[in-house]
Amino acid sequence: MINFIKFTMGIFAAGWFFFLWCYQMLLASDIPVTISYGEMQGFLQTFAISTILALAYIRFVDDTRLHYFLTIPSLFWGMSTIQALTHDYHPYDTLISCVSLIGCILIFLYSIFKENRKFNLSS
Repeated sequence: MINFIKFTMGIFAAGWFFFLWCYQMLLASDIPVTISYGEMQGFLQTFAISTILALAYIRFVDDTRLHYFLTIPSLFWGMSTIQALTHDYHPYDTLISCVSLIGCILIFLYSIFKENRKFNLSS
């Protein structure tokens, strides 16, 4: 039962970060891109809270393996960041993409670190 709950939380986290990526794509979908300061600030606050909650989940729950679930959303954020930096899009879009990629990588690396640490302690 516990493994099912962890699996469900992993799918929920991946779905949530995918939803945030889709929301960022909708914000930047105008031609020309027009993202207001309020939209950027609201998105970054939502993403920061989501990142903090994911890091707390990894910290307090053993064996989450959240990095397996966040592989695809992290790749999406990576592609968005590369595209924003290459094509010199709106500065707010570039900022959102870069901060979101850093947040996903932070969660990804912390999850791997915690799993490796647990593995090394048990050996």
